Amino acid sequence: MVDRAVIGVADWKRTKADLRRLAKALDAAKRIGHADFELNFAQAGDLVAEITRERLRLLAALRAAGPLTVYALARELGRNYSNVHADVKRLLALGLIERGEDKRVFVPWSEIRIRLPLAETT
Repeated sequence: MVDRAVIGVADWKRTKADLRRLAKALDAAKRIGHADFELNFAQAGDLVAEITRERLRLLAALRAAGPLTVYALARELGRNYSNVHADVKRLLALGLIERGEDKRVFVPWSEIRIRLPLAETT
């Protein structure tokens, strides 16, 4: 079970090589070990633009509180509903939060790591 999300910066060349290795292992019927959910951006600036301070705060509050409606989450955070709704919509699109059948949103990860290699931040 995937219990951790890793957010980072990776260029297409590295991503393509990783996907080729995975495809070869699958073709050879090799067992694939535990894998984290990975979300990679092409540049550090893209990561920082998407994973803002308020979105990190939202993720932490939502993980601590458990599944909430967007309205309840906005109230919990003391933020404007429309801003929280926009952040929830984006975090859903990025795969960092999920929406249950009851329409409440939740964080499926017990941990989110942000990996920012300094050599790739240019």
